[in-house]
Amino acid sequence: MEDLDESIQKVKDQMKEDDRDVNLANQLLVLLRKNGDFPELEQKRKRFVEWAPLTPLNWINWIEDFRKQEPEPSVEDVEKMFERAIFDENDVTIWAERVMYSYKCAHDERSDKDFEYCRDTCEKALTAIGNRYDAGGHIWMLFLGYELKHFRKYINSSEFQQQADQVAHLFKRALRCPTDQLEEIYSQSEQFCSDYQQDSHVTELKKLYDATMRQKEQLAKFQILIDNHETKKMGLKQFFEHEKKSGMPARVQMAHERMVAELSDDEDAWCAYGAWTEYELKLPQISVEIYERALRHCPYSYVLHQQTLLALERAQKPDEVIDRLWAKAKNNVINAAEEGRGLYRTYAFLLRRRIFLAGSKDFSPMAEVFDEGAAILKEWFTMAWDPNAEYRQMQAYFYASLMKDMDKCRKIWNDILASGFGRFAGKWLEAVRIERQFGDKENARRFLNKALNSVSDNINEIYLYYVQFEREEGTLSELDQVLEKVNAQASHRANRPQKKLPEKPYPSEKDNKDLKKRTAGGEPIVKKVKSADGGFKAPLPPTALKKPTPPSTQTTTSSTAPSVSFSTPKSQPGTEDARTIFVSNLDFTTTEDDIRQAIQGVTSIRFARKAHTDETHRGFAYVVMENEEKTRIALQKDRVPVKGRPMFISANDPEKRVGFKFSTGLEKAKIFVRNVHFQATDEELLALFSKFGPVKSVRRVTHRDGKPKGVAFIDFESESSAQQCVASGDKLVLRERDLEVAISNPPAKKDKHHPHVGFAEKVASEEDGGPRKGHAAKLQLVPRAIAAKAPQITARMDAMDVSEKPASSKASTSSTSASKPMSNDQFRQMFMRN
Repeated sequence: MEDLDESIQKVKDQMKEDDRDVNLANQLLVLLRKNGDFPELEQKRKRFVEWAPLTPLNWINWIEDFRKQEPEPSVEDVEKMFERAIFDENDVTIWAERVMYSYKCAHDERSDKDFEYCRDTCEKALTAIGNRYDAGGHIWMLFLGYELKHFRKYINSSEFQQQADQVAHLFKRALRCPTDQLEEIYSQSEQFCSDYQQDSHVTELKKLYDATMRQKEQLAKFQILIDNHETKKMGLKQFFEHEKKSGMPARVQMAHERMVAELSDDEDAWCAYGAWTEYELKLPQISVEIYERALRHCPYSYVLHQQTLLALERAQKPDEVIDRLWAKAKNNVINAAEEGRGLYRTYAFLLRRRIFLAGSKDFSPMAEVFDEGAAILKEWFTMAWDPNAEYRQMQAYFYASLMKDMDKCRKIWNDILASGFGRFAGKWLEAVRIERQFGDKENARRFLNKALNSVSDNINEIYLYYVQFEREEGTLSELDQVLEKVNAQASHRANRPQKKLPEKPYPSEKDNKDLKKRTAGGEPIVKKVKSADGGFKAPLPPTALKKPTPPSTQTTTSSTAPSVSFSTPKSQPGTEDARTIFVSNLDFTTTEDDIRQAIQGVTSIRFARKAHTDETHRGFAYVVMENEEKTRIALQKDRVPVKGRPMFISANDPEKRVGFKFSTGLEKAKIFVRNVHFQATDEELLALFSKFGPVKSVRRVTHRDGKPKGVAFIDFESESSAQQCVASGDKLVLRERDLEVAISNPPAKKDKHHPHVGFAEKVASEEDGGPRKGHAAKLQLVPRAIAAKAPQITARMDAMDVSEKPASSKASTSSTSASKPMSNDQFRQMFMRN
């Protein structure tokens, strides 16, 4: 025993400031045990374990002290203690202690447990952590050690070979798991086969070890990052992503267990684990267990409480269990208005589903939750409790749809509109829609009348909706009244004085001097603009990477700035540029080795990459060849597939890069084939069409990603063969598909080097009123006086359309004259009058 009274008192003083500090609580338990204060220790253990998870060390100490009690506790009671410990911490030390305890019980004469009890415990441990790289090896070593001891009892028995095969099978299982003790397990398996003449298993054991060792080498690099405190989180994330790609549920679950074991207070890690069990494993009982463990480590997480409530509902747990968790959640985990709204919303609609399943129509419990949430959140967070009115809108809809209480619904909507949302058209229209669906049209009309005078955002939506409302619900006189109101409002708003924009101050003399200094010497001011592709830095050609030649020292008398040429210089024979080729249409995962395998004689490769990253490239690269002969050979390998995509190869010259290199005119010796099976090969097409005559080439057309389009071109040596193929009338079938053939006559391609061809026609079509796709709309040069009257004119036209009154000849004449276009002189005179 140690005298640790001073240290104990220091921890107790710290806990007075925060009595819910998990680290201090566990530290106090360790100190009390070392000091021998067992009565106080027992009291603190029982109190702390109610609200905090104990560390593996404290659980092992507690179980050890529990086993030493008099009278000795039963095996079942000790097992319950182990279950509580593992629920808190799924740790290898607790599992190892449990396995050793089971082995001791199996060999205790006073116990009724046999070796099968030990085996069952070992299997539970393997299921829990057997596949974990950092912990599984220790459990496998314990299990194998106990099996070997048990096996030695059968050396002179008739069951010897049966038991030997069972041990060998256990070794094979262990060698399939990439753990940190894989080498020791394989060494034991070799020793076992050598000592007991089990040569028949040697080959398979070696094969399994080699395969698993390759997996372990991949995991070892992640373990190096995890062992470093600074890179621990990054290593765990990379390790998890690697295991996730395997697609094996057992490995993914072990990766989740590793994450929550290393980052036990990280609510995101627990949420990801729970979501995986819900949506991938789809086992509600396991999800509930994961979420309950998560709440032990993150008791103040509202997201985990929210997810746990839903998990309990999916697992069909008793209502008392769900309500108990809800009472705990609403009193302990709401730290922000958003969290409160989310929790109350989740529980309220959980109650709705519960009431429906019970076949009841009494929704008063749900109403109590909504009202309680509104009152408490308003008290705690004042005006910021519902900044977007989402909670109150749900509450109002609930009272209208399920409670059939429109008075309460209107009261809530009046509160919403009076709390700053009255200027938004969308809120008024939502209130009107609820009134029309569950209330009456008179109250809907009142809302629309108020909206005319309140809305400042998208008032036209109110105009259009109000007129349409009266068309559908009102009489002709009511429609006329609304049109009059709308016209009056539109006119009033149009005549309001507009705010003048503040004038920009004239640049001071100091600013002018700075501007002159920056532009001295004729150097232009260049403003840096972020590129449109998110910061992409295209690699320069080899010559552009070299240092520029120093400028000439000659002076010029001209005051104009020298002209700058942005054209790319032509490659000179024998230079590096002449040996550089441009490779594009690459898969983003293509590596330098992939290109070197497809092209021989490569000296260097430079991929185009995004700024500040070296992980991926943009699908093209500059490749420098050894000599010009290798360059010519490489250019001939254009369209060679690499990773399933045709690789485009061209000279390092933008004007000579790969385009459409096939003929686009009528080719009488070539036929076009349609409806070709995607898996058809060139050899199959050649064999099918050779019966019409000698074939020069077969070309199946593909997309840029290498996937076939389902068409092909067959190039015959003579025109007669192509004519015979088209005119034969034979039914051509390939891979159970009927082929269609015709003489090749593809349409002409657009000339990319002359983009302005057809520009006049395009402008002409736009001037005729045609659409301008991809561009801004035309400017409408309409005087403000006319534009301000547009809503009223539109409304009056609508009134004429609805009332269906016969138009007078005067109105007809006026409208006819108004529709005639004005001359420039008339237009100018109109401005002078205004």
